[in-house]
Amino acid sequence: MYVEPKDSRQRYTKQCLFTSFLAVLETKSVSSTTVSEICEDAGISRKTFYKYYSDQFALLLAMQDDLFVGFQKELEALPANVFDITPALIKFTEQHRVLLKAVFENRGEGNFIDKVVDYLYGAYHTEWEKQNPQFSAKDVEFLFYYVTSGLVGIIRHWLFETPNMPAEEVIARADFLMHLSTP
Repeated sequence: MYVEPKDSRQRYTKQCLFTSFLAVLETKSVSSTTVSEICEDAGISRKTFYKYYSDQFALLLAMQDDLFVGFQKELEALPANVFDITPALIKFTEQHRVLLKAVFENRGEGNFIDKVVDYLYGAYHTEWEKQNPQFSAKDVEFLFYYVTSGLVGIIRHWLFETPNMPAEEVIARADFLMHLSTP
């Protein structure tokens, strides 16, 4: 949990719900999960759950928002270089594998993946323009989306098709491919 409420009861409730939901997501999709399952595992009443969230999808969105704060903190220390950002993003994915798999399965408004791509563009496109002066601003924009879409595809493939592959191998493969396609 990256954003902790100041009130200890709220912090405890949020942590219990997050932990329980992640435990359920280990074996089930969000759409086949019930609020009752989450509450039972968390030891929290449905009334308390509904005080904070309207349903399991609202809980997933809150968890994505929390995860995004952690992602931003992770990247703040890194230079605007795709070769530095990629290993950090893959290691972050490995840490939050269950939640991110659920995110991929439930794309919608406020989705973590879209927020990450928008954040990266806002934070780094100026630096990419400086590093690629031979490109127009529009070409840099296309390059950015080309690279990030490929990286998102690699992460999705890893989570769903090769989940046992070590993060270091994913990083090495992503680095190899980015060196092939990035000036």
